[in-house]
Amino acid sequence: MATWSDREVRGDLAGGFIRNEDDYTSNFTGAFRRNINAYSQTGLVASSFMASTGVERRTGCDAAIVISRGGRSKVALFEAKWPRFQKTSYPWDYAQTATGLSHFSDQLERQKAVHPDFAVFEMFYNEYPFGTQPDPLHEYLSSCVWHSDAVSFNEERASATDRWTTGDLRSLIKGDGCTIVEILQSLGLCLEGVPLALDGTTEGVAGELGIEGPVLRIDAREDVNG
Repeated sequence: MATWSDREVRGDLAGGFIRNEDDYTSNFTGAFRRNINAYSQTGLVASSFMASTGVERRTGCDAAIVISRGGRSKVALFEAKWPRFQKTSYPWDYAQTATGLSHFSDQLERQKAVHPDFAVFEMFYNEYPFGTQPDPLHEYLSSCVWHSDAVSFNEERASATDRWTTGDLRSLIKGDGCTIVEILQSLGLCLEGVPLALDGTTEGVAGELGIEGPVLRIDAREDVNG
C-alpha cells in the first residue's frame, strides 16, 4: 500500500498537480489511508486527520504515522522536503534569519529532542517522471533517510551549520537512502521505534503524544493474521 500511495502522488508531482511539500504530504497520507481501507486483505484499517499546526517548530517534523495493534503503537515522525532535484542550484535549504544557521541542520537538531521511543526519518520528494531520474534517486518512489543517518552525515560535512546543497543531499541518499516501504518494514519488525501503550481515537492518541500536523493511523486487527 505504501508503494502505490507514494508512487501515485509522485506521479501527480511530476505532472504538476502538487503545489508544495505540504500538499504532497497531505495527498500521500490520504492516498495511503484510502488504499489500505479499499484493498487491505490482512485486517488493516486506516484513519487520518489534520491536527493543529505548530509542532514543526518544536520537533522539526511535519507529519506522523502511527501503527497500532491491541493497544500498543509505534510512532514515526518525519520531516518532508521537496528539494526540486531537477534544479541543481535550487535553494531548498536556507540560512535562518535569526542565527544564520542552516534551517535543515536546525531541524535535525530539534528532532533529537522528540520522545525517545519515536522513530524519526526524513522524506525527500522527487518530481522526476518515472524512469528519468538520475542515481541515486528511486525509479518510482521518494527517498527516505533515518534521522540518525542524516545527523551523522551532517556532522561529517565541512561545516554542519552551512546551508545544505543538492549535492549534499544526493550524497546522503546515495549512502543511506531507503524507501517509505523499508521505513515501515523496520517499524513492523521492531528494528526502529518502541511500542507504546496507547488506545482510543486517532485524535486522542495524537493529543496524548503531543503530535500535530497530518497524522495517519494504521490499525491491525488482532483476530487477523498477517
